[in-house]
Formats: sequence, structure tokens, C-alpha cells
Amino acid sequence: MIPLPPNKTVTEIFADFLRYLFRCAKQYIQETHSTTQLWSSIENNIDFVLSHPNGWEGREQREMRTAAVMAGLVPDTPAGQDRISFVTEGEASLHYAIQRGILSRTVEVCFTANSGRLDC
Repeated sequence: MIPLPPNKTVTEIFADFLRYLFRCAKQYIQETHSTTQLWSSIENNIDFVLSHPNGWEGREQREMRTAAVMAGLVPDTPAGQDRISFVTEGEASLHYAIQRGILSRTVEVCFTANSGRLDC
């Protein structure tokens, strides 16, 4: 197992990873489209949806948002922060399965009402 870089926080490592993914996406878009005009037209208006484990909430989302800013995905402004959204891995998986037609039957979303019983 390779050790983590010394003197780096988890947030900094995640920022490095996001920066790398963003750079690869940018390069791919620029190379697969014969013009850089497409990238120039969207570069400062990209909305980012980051997935995270079910159960992560405020604190973890704040760290992810900080990493996205550190990575240069968005500026550290209210408008930049508004371009970052979060989705749980469970929600992301459900959307993926629906879009790909993997689900062959109706999906019911169930929740526990205040009464403590399961309602679907």
C-alpha cells in the first residue's frame, strides 16, 4: 500500500483528485471537438454534482465543497458555491439504473412516517 503524501489533509488529496479529473475531462472535450470554442463557452458555467456515501451530511459536504474550490472547479464566491450540488450514492445509483433501463419493474420509494410505520 502506498502511503498518503506527508503533510497533506484528506481535503487537499481530494482537491488534487478533483483537479486531475477536471483536467482530463477538459482535455477530452477539447480533443474530441475540433474547436476550443465549445469549452470556452461552458468553462465558467459548469455545475458540478458530487456524489457521496449515504449518511454524509453537512460537515462532509462542506469538506467536499472546500476541495472543489481548492481544485479550481469553481471560485470561492457565493455564485461559485451555488454551482456545486450533492447527491447520495444511493440516489445516483437509482438515477443511473432508471436512465439505463436496468430497472424492469416499478420502483416504490418508501419512507417512515411520524407514526413509525413504513408507508409506500
